[in-house]
Amino acid sequence: MSISGQLALKDGKDYLIKEEDISNIFYYQKNIILEIGFGDGENLINSAKMNPYSFYIGADPFLNTTAKCLSKIIQFNLKNIIIWPDDVRKILRFFPNSSISEIKILFPDPWPKKKHKKRRLIQDEFIKIIHPLIKHKGTITISTDHNLLKKWVLEKFQNHTEFEWVVKNSNDWRLRPNDCFQTKYEIKSINQKREPSWFIFKKK
Repeated sequence: MSISGQLALKDGKDYLIKEEDISNIFYYQKNIILEIGFGDGENLINSAKMNPYSFYIGADPFLNTTAKCLSKIIQFNLKNIIIWPDDVRKILRFFPNSSISEIKILFPDPWPKKKHKKRRLIQDEFIKIIHPLIKHKGTITISTDHNLLKKWVLEKFQNHTEFEWVVKNSNDWRLRPNDCFQTKYEIKSINQKREPSWFIFKKK
């Protein structure tokens, strides 16, 4: 990691969530959005800037991306973001039921090889874990440019009738939702002639 990245982690330590502090977040905050795998933080940072009365939890296991995101949080002096610099599944068990308004998972690793499919985040067990944590009519937004993962996501969620796919026409999965911001990965995807899809599932 670069020196600037190490400084960002040090200066941004107050923005790094600790397991013992999780309950305080849910006690004081009402509209909480969880973004899993925030990358360089473009969507997470812009969402927090545009919605100061919402509270954002970003989870990403990679130190380099965490450092970049922390640098932006410090730069814009954002007070409505907290970061979990590890696998999100390690803290989900601390979340109260009906505590999350929305989960965003933008361009997760598709793990395209058959032998690696168990590494994909979207699994039956994962959906069972997050279901009670989401508020009634809360949503999960998932984007991907990988055709295999598009089919995988739809198949997994259609197997769980507790969620409804929010779709009326093809634009609903072809166009980025208004509450999502363009990321470096999306730009790269479009430049390489891959078509991103956006899936929104609502808890019934």
